[in-house]
Amino acid sequence: MTGWVSDHTEVTTSDFENLRVIGKGAFGKVMLVKHIATGQLYAMKVMRKDKIIELNQVEHTVAEREILQSIHHPFLVSLHYAFQSTAKLYLVLDYKTGGELFFHLQRSGKFSEDRARFYTAEIALGVGHLHSLGVVYRDLKPENVLLDASGRC
Repeated sequence: MTGWVSDHTEVTTSDFENLRVIGKGAFGKVMLVKHIATGQLYAMKVMRKDKIIELNQVEHTVAEREILQSIHHPFLVSLHYAFQSTAKLYLVLDYKTGGELFFHLQRSGKFSEDRARFYTAEIALGVGHLHSLGVVYRDLKPENVLLDASGRC
């Protein structure tokens, strides 16, 4: 396995303790993991290489990693580590404990104007940052907006 992190420290799956599955997708799953050395919680996206190839998503997956690696913004999820094994790719990302905006919208029924304005401003700043990097995000929906423990994007 080869790994990357911002300070170029190499990591592998053995550096993390799997806690539970927090999401599933076409290529694999997202695990809540704990970095053993620091105790920090992360979301680890685990993707099967054979599925990525089968679904003709190699270019998209490479672009995802490159974009995540270049993003540093308070309202966007950051990539902390990326590495691979023979069969899988791993992206270790911020873990947002507040859940999806969609969950909160369903629970509330609707947001107050002030709350909607607050989320809109944070989302617009995040998307604006992506656009400044030449990235167009095409899957903006409440299910893809994650909140932290204090309710911020």
